[in-house]
Amino acid sequence: MTLIRNILHKLPGSENVKALVGTSLLIGLCAVPVFGKDTKTGHDLFSQEKPQAIVDSASGLRKDYLANKAEGRQQQQQQQQQQQ
Repeated sequence: MTLIRNILHKLPGSENVKALVGTSLLIGLCAVPVFGKDTKTGHDLFSQEKPQAIVDSASGLRKDYLANKAEGRQQQQQQQQQQQ
């Protein structure tokens, strides 16, 4: 803590400038782990995006559901035509 205080006292400018520089450095140091990671989308601790594997799985399931639903409709129409 005294090291940081000594560095800030050596900066030219008023106390406001020193406070701005110190706060900016602290925020920058806290942001390094967030922006410095090289991970996939959705695999971070605080990520709000879904992982790509889940998105692909959901879209595949949706396509299968719609295909089965369309086949069911076609079968119903064929059965109705056969009954008439």
